[in-house]
Amino acid sequence: MIMRWGDQWRGHACAVLLLSCAAVWGTGCKKEPAQASTPVDAGVVAVAAVDAGVPDAGTVAKVAKPLKFSDVTLTPQGTSVLVMYTLTNPGTAQGRGDACLSLHDDQGRVIEVKRMGGITVKGGTTDTFEDKVSLGGTSWKQTRTVMLYTAGEYRCSSGVSSATSELLRLLPTGQPAPADAPAPQELQSSQATDFEVSGVELTQAGQSDDYTLRYTVKNVSDHRASGSGCLRAYVQEGAPHLEESPEGDFSLAPGASETIKDSVIFDNDRNWDRVTVLRLFTSPYGCADGADTDNTGFKFMKPESIHAPEEGVEAEPAGDSDDETGMDSSDAYDPEEEFKSEKQAPNAE
Repeated sequence: MIMRWGDQWRGHACAVLLLSCAAVWGTGCKKEPAQASTPVDAGVVAVAAVDAGVPDAGTVAKVAKPLKFSDVTLTPQGTSVLVMYTLTNPGTAQGRGDACLSLHDDQGRVIEVKRMGGITVKGGTTDTFEDKVSLGGTSWKQTRTVMLYTAGEYRCSSGVSSATSELLRLLPTGQPAPADAPAPQELQSSQATDFEVSGVELTQAGQSDDYTLRYTVKNVSDHRASGSGCLRAYVQEGAPHLEESPEGDFSLAPGASETIKDSVIFDNDRNWDRVTVLRLFTSPYGCADGADTDNTGFKFMKPESIHAPEEGVEAEPAGDSDDETGMDSSDAYDPEEEFKSEKQAPNAE
């Protein structure tokens, strides 16, 4: 009985529905055409719109503004400099990327551009950072002004054209650079042909594993050039190199030279008895650069006094040595005094 009553109810309901439809169509109402496809769920549409980058009607657009440096301190530590600084984000969009340090000489030419570290500063906030930056052996001594800026990730070497912050120029002391300081120039790429090598000397301390290379490198180009040395050792001329060792970094103004002294380290010291020919390469990236027609290296024969070390023999401790950077006392200066003195006319003799 229950099922039958249910069937009757369903039949009555269906009859009412059909009569209603007939009545509607009979009055001349237009029948809507069937949809071509099933509508997407409204929630899916909303998610897709956000994912596609379409802002929600209720959200406020984020505004990106250049970051600002302040409270900068520069502390030299040997061949490194410790940099402490504050970054302020005046916009509403998050600022992120890399903080960059550019060193400039007395003509505004770039000595080095270094990535200090990654930064993230939320919109409308301020944050403080501390980075230790490794520099070339004489880079800081040649620096007359520094410039700080931020850029996209790993874009420091692109220079100020890719800066995402205001540019801050300072003296190495951390004081603001004077208005008449030489304008910073764009970084110029270096080539292996920019360098000329002379005075190469390879020595061994007794029968120990202490090997030292000394050489002078000169910038023969018309622009500042930076690079690194790389010593490669060969069993014979024309053979692939058996060993290689990085040999110092340098950044030179046009016509300037520097004497480099560095240790020579082989993966296997026994190879000193196999090596007969050596070449000292000076190029922008040192051992990362391959030999080619523009980077032939300075060839010399291994001195007869150089051999593989004897077991258990150590080099004698060295006494106090002279400054090995090749720079003299004239490089000691007060940056603020330097700019003051340039404003004064020289006295007549």
